[in-house]
Amino acid sequence: MWSQSLDPGAATGKFGEVHKIGNAVDTATAFFGAAVAGVALFLPINFSWTADSSPYRMASLNNSVPRGAAIGVIVAVSVAVLVTTFSKPVAAWAVALCGAIVMDINHFAGRHVSSADTLTTQNYLDAVLAGVLLGALGAAVLRRPGPAAGFAIGGAGFFVYGDLAELLEISDDDPYSVLETPPRWLIGVAVVLLIISTLRNRSRPKEPHPPRMAVELPVTPILASMVLALVILAITEWLARQYQHAPNVSHAVEIGMAVAATVIAATAAAMLLPGRDGSGVYLAVSLVAAADAIGGDPRPGWSVAALIVPTAVGLLIGIRLPSMFLASLLIAGLTVFAMVKSAHDHRYLIAAGTATLALTAGYCCGAARPRYAPSGVLAISALYLPSIITALPHKGDDWSTNEGVDNTGMASRTALAITIGSAIGLAVLRRFRPRNRPKPDRPVEGETLADI
Repeated sequence: MWSQSLDPGAATGKFGEVHKIGNAVDTATAFFGAAVAGVALFLPINFSWTADSSPYRMASLNNSVPRGAAIGVIVAVSVAVLVTTFSKPVAAWAVALCGAIVMDINHFAGRHVSSADTLTTQNYLDAVLAGVLLGALGAAVLRRPGPAAGFAIGGAGFFVYGDLAELLEISDDDPYSVLETPPRWLIGVAVVLLIISTLRNRSRPKEPHPPRMAVELPVTPILASMVLALVILAITEWLARQYQHAPNVSHAVEIGMAVAATVIAATAAAMLLPGRDGSGVYLAVSLVAAADAIGGDPRPGWSVAALIVPTAVGLLIGIRLPSMFLASLLIAGLTVFAMVKSAHDHRYLIAAGTATLALTAGYCCGAARPRYAPSGVLAISALYLPSIITALPHKGDDWSTNEGVDNTGMASRTALAITIGSAIGLAVLRRFRPRNRPKPDRPVEGETLADI
């Protein structure tokens, strides 16, 4: 989900080789940086060690994950807007580096606290730092094809894998094991690569801009992130409370209201973004719902690398043959697969579905391609938001304290409803928004707040 603008003035000969190597380093940096930020927003996902803890602590830790993800999304877009609007290119790399370093310090310091009660606070801090890293890194790379691809694959690939708890060997009886999500070695790799990329890009020139008005901050992407994240978080928590109060009721009306609220939030966010950049928001919201309906079955650790391949293949196909209709059709197919999977829980079927999810996530990233970097940051970070599917009770679900029947069928039908609503929104957006609209970061003389 990025712009296709190319870096001008590519060098030739020996200098061209140096340029290619540097571009490859930036691509690797974008991949690992997005992976670290995504894991920090997505995890911890399992707090079974809190069974012997107070109900308050258990509730606080569980609630901090989706709320932290919502905060992280807002921070990511805000940082991307600020860095894109006011800073030199090297500043974006430097801000991303600072976010990764402070995240590493947060994980190191967490091992030396005297009480596990501070883990909730540290999870919120982790989410904020993940937002800083994701937003600044997106602002730095989403205008360059290679690094942008690494950013998209890192963000979407780790979203597809889902259940990283087993891969990271999170211990059920050690509360401090949540500080290994993401693991410090992964943060360390990202920090080293960010140092290299920051030094490499310190002399990259910035094109001069003509004089502009003092009030020039494009606030609409920030408003879009707030509307999307806060509404989805609020409606998810509201639906979860409905099941907690009456676990044996179908809650069909409440689910319908939640679906409508989700689509309306996505529509509001999409309309606040410039041009057709809101396409990425619609795809992200429906993709998250489909992935939650499929569920996070335990997978071997080596499958992380295996899932990166279909994600990258899907990305390339999306770049070559972008189609919002095909993207929506693929996501709808995933919701149908979730219905089949609930009746035939076979490992080969699960593997095929997971590979298709990875291919679809990559394709959506390649097909959307927002022209404005903060729009791309919002689309990628929205993959880590909760969905109303997580509020529905499932057998063996560690998130839910409800005891009831397996609700996988309802989950898949709800995901399909969200996908259909998002597809309708996509059609309306592309009908009423022009194909080529001026980029929001393009310098404009006499720009007013109403124009932003």
